[in-house]
Amino acid sequence: MISVHILIYFFSSISIVIGINPLAHKDFFDVRQLYSIKSLFDAGVHLGHKTGVWNPLMKQYIYGDRHGNHIIDLNETDRHLFLALNVTSHIAYRKGVILFVCCRPQFQHLVQKTARECQEFFVIQRWRGGILTNAHKLLPVPRLPDLIIFLSVPYNMDAIRESAQANIPSIGIVDTDCNPNLITYPIAGNDDSLSSLELYCRLFSTAILNAKVQRQNDDNYTIDKSNDGETPRDNSRAEMAS
Repeated sequence: MISVHILIYFFSSISIVIGINPLAHKDFFDVRQLYSIKSLFDAGVHLGHKTGVWNPLMKQYIYGDRHGNHIIDLNETDRHLFLALNVTSHIAYRKGVILFVCCRPQFQHLVQKTARECQEFFVIQRWRGGILTNAHKLLPVPRLPDLIIFLSVPYNMDAIRESAQANIPSIGIVDTDCNPNLITYPIAGNDDSLSSLELYCRLFSTAILNAKVQRQNDDNYTIDKSNDGETPRDNSRAEMAS
């Protein structure tokens, strides 16, 4: 709960900068338009692991099973993904530092490409212990990330534990064999298929870029105190087909 309070303070300070409060809007950055339940289904996000290989802590996210495999409840995925994309957008809008972490070999290139496209940071090799908790010793001028996105939880447990110890908010894709408890914003979904990982990466990249475009427009806009306080929204933001 401490990290949530930090985020509330972090986001609320936006209103001091430009005179508006994005937190007053349920979907200020229109992330709902970026995907649909059908797009999640088509990407295979609902496909979990064998029923014999699962973590009981994931029970609330499981719809049922078919042919010996768990099926993830996409309504739960939708609810948590919507929240995670909103959090990501707000942090990007506030010029926060976002770190992508995926040490799984087959997805390293994809994660690296995604982070570079949205001009953020990434770790795709073995996590070096103490990067977060002992940053003042390892880095000359440490700047910890404001959000960490884990795209494969089982392969990044050391980094996940360390982010929790450092009280850094995290987003993580949790399959049916994962422990979601150390993730601030868990998203139930398939973390094994390329189609699912490509969808997650496109969503996070688009959300970050849209937020940065909106922030740039707001920085360039002189607020007229005599108007109703609404900032013109930008129509040039990237969109994804449902």
